Amino acid sequence: MALSRTRRQEAGGKTWIVLVLILILGAWLLRLHALGQQSLWFDEGWSWHLAKMSLGEMALTTAGDRSPPLYYALLHGWIALAGQSEFAMRLISALADVATVALVIALARLLTHSRGAALAAGVLYALNPFAIWYAQEARQYALVAALCTASTLFLVKWLMTFTNVDLRFTHSKPKSPKNLFLILSAAALALAAYCHYYAIFLLPAHFVIVSVALRQSTLQRPKSKFVIWLFAAAGVVLSLVPWLLIASAGFAYDDGFLFPLNTVDGRLLEWWRGFAAGGIARPLPDGWPIALLIPALIGAVGLLRMPRKSPWPNWVRLLLLLTLIAVPLLAATLAVRIVYPYRSVFHVRYLIYVVPAVCILLGAAFVERKMMRAIAAIASMALLAALWLPALVAYFTDPAFAREDTRGAVRHVVEALEPGDVVVMTRDNFAVRYYWPAERAGALIAMPPNLHGILRDDHAILGALNAAQPARVRLMLWQDDVVDPQKFVESSLWPNSFELGEFNFAQIRLPLYAVERLPLQPPAPMPNGVIFGDTLQLNSHWLRRAGDWFYVVLDWQPRKPIDKDYKVFVHVRAADGTVAFQNDKLPLNALLPMTRWQAGVPLRDAHAMVIPKDLPAGAYQVVAGVYDPLTNQRLLTANGQDFVSLGEVQIEK
Repeated sequence: MALSRTRRQEAGGKTWIVLVLILILGAWLLRLHALGQQSLWFDEGWSWHLAKMSLGEMALTTAGDRSPPLYYALLHGWIALAGQSEFAMRLISALADVATVALVIALARLLTHSRGAALAAGVLYALNPFAIWYAQEARQYALVAALCTASTLFLVKWLMTFTNVDLRFTHSKPKSPKNLFLILSAAALALAAYCHYYAIFLLPAHFVIVSVALRQSTLQRPKSKFVIWLFAAAGVVLSLVPWLLIASAGFAYDDGFLFPLNTVDGRLLEWWRGFAAGGIARPLPDGWPIALLIPALIGAVGLLRMPRKSPWPNWVRLLLLLTLIAVPLLAATLAVRIVYPYRSVFHVRYLIYVVPAVCILLGAAFVERKMMRAIAAIASMALLAALWLPALVAYFTDPAFAREDTRGAVRHVVEALEPGDVVVMTRDNFAVRYYWPAERAGALIAMPPNLHGILRDDHAILGALNAAQPARVRLMLWQDDVVDPQKFVESSLWPNSFELGEFNFAQIRLPLYAVERLPLQPPAPMPNGVIFGDTLQLNSHWLRRAGDWFYVVLDWQPRKPIDKDYKVFVHVRAADGTVAFQNDKLPLNALLPMTRWQAGVPLRDAHAMVIPKDLPAGAYQVVAGVYDPLTNQRLLTANGQDFVSLGEVQIEK
């Protein structure tokens, strides 16, 4: 009888190994599918740009960046062997993510003692569109997920070596060198931190895990083990010190990008929405939190009710997983809120290493095989499939959810280039440079002329264009609301040219202007000096009709800090006072509302309006004003009016 049971166990073990191998192979093929099909986008272009540098130049450049150099150094060596195609550069991420699938299975097996739960966790991660998205990107995030998951796996193994939890699920102690697993855990986390700074937020989660696990141990002196872990954690932190001494100025560098306030709840919701959406910008169903919460609750119950096979209570295993999910998210969002409240230093992908723990928690629904539990587990899988499979299908089939088509945008621009054309791109977009033909390099200008910073006046763009003496100017605008909130690039063209048309590739705008006057001159504003309320002064204004477009530039200057995010309206009125067309918006843009304006600092507010085709010819009055969008209450000028006249515009048929 015992012999028969042993044979069944051996057969079951072999079957499980085969299933795991099939799953890993399937995950590999899925990540290879269409790996080079999508265009490189901005961040991937930056990876390519860094990887082409020598290691010394790379280190100096990344010292002024937001990510350490390890991934770029690996990519540097890799492209020397495999080439610089999209497929080749993304292959490192695909390999790393397949390794994460195997690590998820191993960690789930260790925590649940269930082959079914481990296999389910592996399936969930293998099919998770969030993980697949970044497994097909030439960035460091998939590698960070693999290294952080490996770090946690080795840490749990180290803890189990002295808490009588055998790694083979018996009660004999495993044979391994003393503290080897702890050394491996610390090394993996240090490597992850050298790929991306956010990996360090895994360390407080490990602190909680070690603290709880040691309290459950049978050791006579558990504090000695805690001290050993503290030394290992200190080693992780100290390993970063040499790099931080080099990169501290760059890491704290204020790139000038202006973003809304980082809030803890807002960033947490952003992460969960990104996870649920699968990494792509798609609308989510209203019940998406329920589709995640119910499977998570079923997984938690599965962990709490699983048969005890070790001295660790089941609640400790559940707490371990919840810690791996909650603590990095809270630590990162708190740090961002406190240290960089108005900086663009958070993205859901930075905490991608939380995804494996979520998948293990969800897979824990398959710990037991009892009928009711099996039905609940299958129901949870159905909810997750309803949430994730549409994202997975959309990612591979719908161009609307793909990365920005930089390749297509460059092809469109290059094919339309004529002698004398100049192309201006906002930010130095190295994805554009990746696809840009070398023989046309002289036609390409970046504004601002480097990766960091924002445009604060129009001197640089006017100087560059006057040096080039263009007949036409093509703009490649991407994130121009971030790097050019005052629209210096576009508004510098309005007095000197007219727009021929515009073609867009997703977020990349491609307006084309024909230059009428050289050298290009900045707008010549008309003095105004009107004060709205007692806070906002309109120093001057400028307006012009050019073809189908009507342009207005308002030069504002706050007299003191403003406590409301007012909107500005520009109305073009007919003789009877009716509004013929208008432009109402937050001045500048939503990233720089009035509550962020500094007293005494002038700002350019550019408005562009399309003139209706059926508008009757005649003279139209142009007025502007300021109002509270919550109450529609307008600010009054000193003479009691709620608007200021900017002059007239003549509309011809």
